[in-house]
Amino acid sequence: MSVERREQRPGGMQGGPMGRGGWGALGRPVEKPKNFKGTALRLLGYFLPQKYRLIIVLVTSIIGTAFNIVGPKILGLATTKLFNGLIAKFTALQHHLPAPGIDFGYIGRILLILLGLYIISAIFLYIQQYVMAGVAQRTMYRLRREVDEKLSRLPLKYFDSRTHGEIMSRAVNDMDNLSTTLQQSITQLITSAVTLVGVIVLMLLISPLLSLIVLLTIPLSLFVTMGIAKRSQNYFRSQQRALGELNGHVEEMYAGHKIVKAFGREGQSVAEFNERNEKLYNAGWRAQFVSGIIMPLMRFIGNIGYVFVAVVGGIMVTQGTIAIGDVQAFI
Repeated sequence: MSVERREQRPGGMQGGPMGRGGWGALGRPVEKPKNFKGTALRLLGYFLPQKYRLIIVLVTSIIGTAFNIVGPKILGLATTKLFNGLIAKFTALQHHLPAPGIDFGYIGRILLILLGLYIISAIFLYIQQYVMAGVAQRTMYRLRREVDEKLSRLPLKYFDSRTHGEIMSRAVNDMDNLSTTLQQSITQLITSAVTLVGVIVLMLLISPLLSLIVLLTIPLSLFVTMGIAKRSQNYFRSQQRALGELNGHVEEMYAGHKIVKAFGREGQSVAEFNERNEKLYNAGWRAQFVSGIIMPLMRFIGNIGYVFVAVVGGIMVTQGTIAIGDVQAFI
């Protein structure tokens, strides 16, 4: 697209009758409605033709996650057996009595059962990922086809009021992000929900007191995560917008490089590129930095809970109110 054409746009990148909060070609402000709930419901509608596959994903997630949850509890049985055997042996030696041996056969059977559980869990989770990948790609195939059909129906003024890079960002970058979200985030959401419920039930069965200590860290984790996520969303939104602007500028300059050279606008073109590249850099590093501090903070909060569980659990073990293997399952 030529330099003259870009200069004729009254609203720059945000102009046009469909601009994001900019001034339309008729000179009136146009606001783009944002309805997350409505968009989410529309997206869920794309999954209806694949509801049976989603049921398979849900069932395999529950089974695979359940086996992973009970694993630490079963491993705790082996730890308790080993610990009791060592204590019995130490006590017998103190009283100059024959030291009983540790039942390694029992421990071996427990470990074999644990290995079998983890193998079964891995198989079910593999099935979950395989089926969900098919669901996501079929959904994205339908979305890409509808986007292509929609672009062919749009009037020329829509394309005239936006750069090619901005349109490509919507059709390519945003679609790729949505594909990643569908394939990874949905399975993680299901697995996390099942894990949360299963772990809470298992913890309450083992020790309500230690469960209370662990649960007290959840509100703090949610508060930190929600605060950071809300802030990072703005930066990621700015990053996508800046990426679209930069792609649009690069595409236009390469497509109209002869006109740019003819009018001697190389310097201005480079200056505009540097400006938009700097804007993308600032938005990108802020988005990555803010989102990147979530995990360190979560680990810090988790370590606090770890310390309290270890201390209180150790006291309970010395009092004989809980087995050491159950404390290990918590940790």
